[in-house]
Formats: sequence, C-alpha cells, structure tokens
Amino acid sequence: MRKVLLLPVLCLFLLLTAARPAAEVELIKKRVLSERVEILIPKGFEVMSEQQMEFNYAKSQSRPSMIFTNSKEASLTFNYTDNAADQDMIDMYAATFYKTYTKQFKDAKWFENGVKEINGRKVGYMELMKPELGHEVYTLIFFTDVEDKLLMCTFTCADRQKPEWEAVAKQIMASVKTNQ
Repeated sequence: MRKVLLLPVLCLFLLLTAARPAAEVELIKKRVLSERVEILIPKGFEVMSEQQMEFNYAKSQSRPSMIFTNSKEASLTFNYTDNAADQDMIDMYAATFYKTYTKQFKDAKWFENGVKEINGRKVGYMELMKPELGHEVYTLIFFTDVEDKLLMCTFTCADRQKPEWEAVAKQIMASVKTNQ
C-alpha cells in the first residue's frame, strides 16, 4: 500500500523538477580583442590560459584568438582571422560556411542559419548540434567584420546542457558590438 502512494508523489516530484526553468545566467559586458568588440559574457567565465589553449588546440591550425570558459562546461571562443571582410561580404561568408559545414558535419542537426542585423551591423550565424568526440555538442557560430577582417565567435556546450545555454548563447550573439 505504501509503495502505491509513493509512486504518484514521486511522479509529481519528477514532473515539477523537470518543468522548472533553468537557472538564470548573469551576463556581464566585456570588451575583447584589444577593445575592438563589446559583448556580453556569462559571469564566472574566465579567459582560458595559454597553456590550456596549447593543450586543447595542439594539433589544430585554427586555434582561437581567445577562449572564455567555465571549467569546460561551456565555452565562447573568438577567432580574429586574417580573412578580409566587410559588411558586403557577410552574406557570402554565411552561404559559404553553411555549405562547408553541411558537407563536413553530415550528421549534424541544423536549427537555423543566416544573417541578422545586430546593433546596426550584419552578423552571420549557424546554429546546430554536431557530433564531436563521441557525443553531441550544441554550437552557435556567429561572425562579422571588425576592422576589415573576419571575426568568428563560437559558443559550445554539451547537448544535455542545451536547455540551459541556448537562450544565453543567443543573448551573447545579440549583444555583439564592434568599434565601426
């Protein structure tokens, strides 16, 4: 009899905890890349040390310029490239990157991609869930031009953390401002 009464209570508890909203993440304004870019970053995210970046990107030729992370749970990378870019080129980059990523990540689940106007500037973006090292990773890539070069930003977290971080990632993208 006791087991029969506990089952509905346990089910109700599970439903209530699953339905509660994810903890709110506080965002703070930062200026990055020698003050060229202003962006919101989750409070508690720290710049990854040079040693950590060398270890994580030892075999990669596309190492980001800067990485903010919170103990590897989620990360936000900035890659200020040598690629020429201006506002007229953002649509072309968006189409090219989408074509390249869909070929490279055939098993990816795509949510959205395109170009938005953010703070008066064109910003290209791609939102997807892609396989990486045996598990799925939620990825929001966004990019724009900064002083005639392409800036690429990537927010990533494990697939199970997407409910907590997806809206935050989009807030970060919506906050990007350049000195142009």
